[in-house]
Amino acid sequence: MQPLQGVRIIEVTTNASGPLATGLLADQGADVIRLETIDVGDPSRHVGGVRGGVTGYNGYMNRNKRSIAVDLKDEGVRPYIHDLIKTADVFVQNSRPGALQRSGYGFEELHKVNPNLIYLSISGFGPDGPAAGLRVYDPIIQGASGFAYAQGVGGDAPELVKTIASDKIAAYTAAQAISSALFARERGTVGGHKIEVSMLDASLAFLWADVYWNHSFVGDEGFQAKPLISEFYRVVKTADSYITTIIVGDVEFKAACEALDMPELLEDPRFNTLMERFTNYGLMLNVIEEKAVTITTADLVARMEAAGVPCGAINTFDEVLDDPRVAHSGSIIEYDHPRGGRMRQARPPAVFNDEPAGIRLPSPALGEHTDELLGSVGCSADELTNLRKAGVIA
Repeated sequence: MQPLQGVRIIEVTTNASGPLATGLLADQGADVIRLETIDVGDPSRHVGGVRGGVTGYNGYMNRNKRSIAVDLKDEGVRPYIHDLIKTADVFVQNSRPGALQRSGYGFEELHKVNPNLIYLSISGFGPDGPAAGLRVYDPIIQGASGFAYAQGVGGDAPELVKTIASDKIAAYTAAQAISSALFARERGTVGGHKIEVSMLDASLAFLWADVYWNHSFVGDEGFQAKPLISEFYRVVKTADSYITTIIVGDVEFKAACEALDMPELLEDPRFNTLMERFTNYGLMLNVIEEKAVTITTADLVARMEAAGVPCGAINTFDEVLDDPRVAHSGSIIEYDHPRGGRMRQARPPAVFNDEPAGIRLPSPALGEHTDELLGSVGCSADELTNLRKAGVIA
């Protein structure tokens, strides 16, 4: 039994931040119902590689969910959706601020429908303020939060992280906030919650500990020269590919010098104390790389691991799939999707009571569960037919 079994979540979300947040909770047992627009649905249904009408992007974030295709602006269908919301514990949306209020699905209205509802909104810059109404995607937040600047600290040009980092961080933040609100409600300390998560706030919180540590002291923002990532987060070239390594402590440093057959580094004043290594870490890696480029990755990693030095090869995507560590933990799972065929996805990462979560439901077709779910709140077959003829459900 997964921990969120019995919890129902209704979402009006698109793309990544919202669907990924609810997807994490669906993987942990929640019954997640997606309300999608008729005909097109979530744009993620049309992004990236597709097979059988299923994209890998949408298929991963929306597994273990059900879908209703509906025109939320139509007043005739609203009572049925409100009845469905009465059965829910959580409502999640990531529309631009104000959009759902105009359609009758803002916090105030839904709180009247279901006073115990946890209502969470994800936005780019928050519910109000100078940027609240702007259309926002992940790269904009990476630029605003310092993500992109951090990649260039030390003299390089700013660079975007090549993944939807701010979207994902907001999703994980939202999922954690929902779990906290469910816990508080279960304890009886409070009923419904209104929760706001902005991608900007989530990204700043994510970055602060290591990227902004120099800016923690008001008035001494230049206290230390560079954030941790500028020197430590880089790869080292070998004879045939690349590795990454962290050599900080005295024991690790001595072991690395022995593994690399570079005893001269032990006497180098730039590196022979912990503080000097921190200060000159990038320079130390440059010196080490001069030797590393003469050694194959397999040989170098074997030497370093045998010496107890943290070190690893830089895997390609295909190498990740074949990595024995990934295989041992069962990190990648496969299953048969009724439309997409054999699918490969990352397993839900949290394991409860030694039982990894599986795939209860494949990602749904657009509107696959419209009749089932509206019927469950009293919408008759004739009413479903009339709503479909009117073009407000599919």
